[in-house]
Amino acid sequence: MSGVREAALLLDEILAPIAADLADPAVEDVAINAPQEAWARGPDGWTRRDVPAFDGETLEAIAILMGALRRQDVGADKPFCGGELHTGHRFQVVVPPAVPPGTVSLTFRRPSDAVAPLSDVPRRYGTARWNKWQARGASRRRDSAALLQLYDSGDVVGFLRAIVRTRRTPLLAGPTGAGKTFMSKTMLAAAPRERRVLTIEDALEMVVRQPNAVRLLFAGGGVTPAACLHAALRMRPDLIPLQELREPAAAWVYLNEVATGHPGSPTTIHGETAPQAARRLFALLKGSPEGAGIGDAVLFGMMGAAIDLIVPIGTEGATRQIGEVWFADEAARRGETIADLLRMA
Repeated sequence: MSGVREAALLLDEILAPIAADLADPAVEDVAINAPQEAWARGPDGWTRRDVPAFDGETLEAIAILMGALRRQDVGADKPFCGGELHTGHRFQVVVPPAVPPGTVSLTFRRPSDAVAPLSDVPRRYGTARWNKWQARGASRRRDSAALLQLYDSGDVVGFLRAIVRTRRTPLLAGPTGAGKTFMSKTMLAAAPRERRVLTIEDALEMVVRQPNAVRLLFAGGGVTPAACLHAALRMRPDLIPLQELREPAAAWVYLNEVATGHPGSPTTIHGETAPQAARRLFALLKGSPEGAGIGDAVLFGMMGAAIDLIVPIGTEGATRQIGEVWFADEAARRGETIADLLRMA
């Protein structure tokens, strides 16, 4: 019997506690974030249940067997592994040091090769807006008007709360120690508890109140922020807060995949003002292989489509201060874009 075949048979046996979820056509994803629990995503969202059989040792064994399906050793040197079960489910494995010690992250995604009749479309999809092209921006315009009213009124708490509710994407800027990570934690805590959150950090500084969460770590061992981001995108996230944008490859993935596909995910960057932060992001993007080949005007447009506001945070004496916030909707009201902001740096 081949090693792959043997691994597949052992996996069938060891995954028995979640076999019903994997076989249920209504369950699109199954996630294991920590020992003795599993999450299943169905028509009504994510549901958690206890799985006592999945202790830490068992999860490590599952990770090793899933690596065997790919003929890959899964461990500290190669903590990420993606592949496919014989059922067709796509899987993503993450083990320490890319997750905290004592945890293993496993995600299973149902294959999308099923075909339904056209008569099932109204049952499978919301169709209230399908023939409302002319009204396509009405909801965003309403949100924008409410946000601008809060911005103009000076209600910073109401404004930030509405930013989170409407899933606008903030870039939090400041020097080291200014409190930008603390603000990121504060905004993340205001997000609904039912959202699945995958943080990307170099140390466990984020505080995640959402119970369906995975902490991805890139501190040392050859694990990079970009590698964490690529893995996170295969793990059915709602939000992917990134502790700080420091390297070009991560900046490109964040802009092109995270900020556009998972709006509302906060991240931080160095820069004392909004123009400095925008210039820093632009420089990181141009430093990536993908960004280097893109014209500045196109890159400005991509940044403008992805970033909704830049919040500078600094200190004056012993007091932390929120500086002049650049809000894309307010800038548009004045006829300005993020390209104009970059010229101020």
